[in-house]
Amino acid sequence: MKRVAVFGNAGGGKSTLAKKLADITGLPLHPVDSIKYKTGGEEVPHAEYLDIHAGLLRNERWIIDGFGCMASAWEQFAAADTLVYVDL
Repeated sequence: MKRVAVFGNAGGGKSTLAKKLADITGLPLHPVDSIKYKTGGEEVPHAEYLDIHAGLLRNERWIIDGFGCMASAWEQFAAADTLVYVDL
């Protein structure tokens, strides 16, 4: 398990689970919200978000917490070796 995508319903505990997985595995954690939104809540331009996300996917090891958009989600799912779907 080197590339983990954690996704699912809002408020379902994705972030809590992703943090615990990162602590246990030592994998770097990348919450989608931290690359999709600037401090203060303003959205990053979509093309910039896609570039940042694509850069994360090129890394050998990661946990990505969240969905983002349909295009980046499918890329994330294809690159991951482990998918964790959180459904209340």
